[in-house]
Amino acid sequence: MDNRTQYVVGFLFHGDMVALIEKKRPAWQKGKLNGIGGHIEPGETPYESMRREFNEEADADIASWEHYCTVYYTDSIIHFFRAFESASIKTITDEELCWKPISNIPENTIPNLHWLIPLALYTDTDMIQVTCWP
Repeated sequence: MDNRTQYVVGFLFHGDMVALIEKKRPAWQKGKLNGIGGHIEPGETPYESMRREFNEEADADIASWEHYCTVYYTDSIIHFFRAFESASIKTITDEELCWKPISNIPENTIPNLHWLIPLALYTDTDMIQVTCWP
């Protein structure tokens, strides 16, 4: 059994925009934009976690999440999801949601999102697995 902490991160696309969240925690993410997600709870699949986390943070129950990439770090595993639909999202936590143009991802975005967001747009590929080392 893999003891690494597992997370989900989702990118909701609408037209040429992607929904992101301005993080306040953890400290290394404070002030940066990230995809919407969180920890996988015990007994949850990554899909179930993605659906729950997005609903908890954006007040939108998206059923069309598609797992497109998994990134393996030394101490964590992150499952990335994408969805392409028109959905109304709203900030319901202390972390602000926003729509950003795909063609101009802001500098204050978590660095790996500069390649993970464009990768999510390739809809005709198999799921991708990436291994990263510190």
